[in-house]
Amino acid sequence: MRRRFCFAVLMTTLCLLCACGGRGNDHLQAAMDYRTALLGHGGCAFELEARADTGDLLWELSLACALNPAGEGTVTILAPESIAGIRAVVENGGASLRYEDLALGLGTLPGTELSPAEAPGRLVRAWARAWIASAGVEGEGVLACYEDGDLAVRTWFDAANTPLRAELAVDGRVYFTGEIKNFTWKAESNYETAEKDLG
Repeated sequence: MRRRFCFAVLMTTLCLLCACGGRGNDHLQAAMDYRTALLGHGGCAFELEARADTGDLLWELSLACALNPAGEGTVTILAPESIAGIRAVVENGGASLRYEDLALGLGTLPGTELSPAEAPGRLVRAWARAWIASAGVEGEGVLACYEDGDLAVRTWFDAANTPLRAELAVDGRVYFTGEIKNFTWKAESNYETAEKDLG
């Protein structure tokens, strides 16, 4: 009788552990599903209400982003009004940045060589390629944490697996954060067409 009781307790414990592990895997799977969709669509487009700390300056920017999974594409500044309309072309995995009409000194995020206009590309690149360090429940959605070299990217997804907010940190300090709006998938053919249009 005692053996049966011990066996029942052991089996119950194993079932509970498996159930807990399954829930954790579901959240990780949500982040993997998002990655699969991003790669399958060839990129995404969204607006970002961003706050960037370059050490010397604190920028509040509205950005329109159209980026492929490598983090390459265009970032257009919508606000502040004084620099609205300037469009940056992010190339080579975000390593170089050229402006069509005007060179603009936004500074760089501390501990990186990234300008605030390049940061959205690093977010998308992390979603597509970086190691997913953890994923778990946050409110009604999922918080996924990515590690991309020295950069840490945290992204909050809603229940439909759409990104709502993201932040970029170096050595535990957040230097770039943004609220994501009007998120859409962007077909790879559309990205290629847009790239040709840019010359």
